Amino acid sequence: TECQGFENQLDVVDISNLMEPRLLHTFPMYNPHGLSKDGSALFICDGDEGLKVFDASELAELDQHLLAHDRSIQAYDVIAYNGIAMLIGDDGLHQYDYSDLNNIRHLSTITVSFE
Repeated sequence: TECQGFENQLDVVDISNLMEPRLLHTFPMYNPHGLSKDGSALFICDGDEGLKVFDASELAELDQHLLAHDRSIQAYDVIAYNGIAMLIGDDGLHQYDYSDLNNIRHLSTITVSFE
């Protein structure tokens, strides 16, 4: 669907004071959907651009710390926990091992037809 006038971007917001949230940083994205964070690993499902994994330890420089980018899937949502990320794409469920952030590996795909 159309973006309804909103920008395709990732906004980093400080919510330490819930009554006065502050926008800290904005990073352009292609078509972001779901995201998940585990420790310093930030997983972003960016539509046709696939899965992007960032080192989020330095938020001001997030865009300079892309750890992995899998363009082979249309990514919708991801859950990352304890070294394993499960991602839903247009063709099914994908699993990634991120226990070593310098060597993120695709483990498996359970193919599903959504027709």
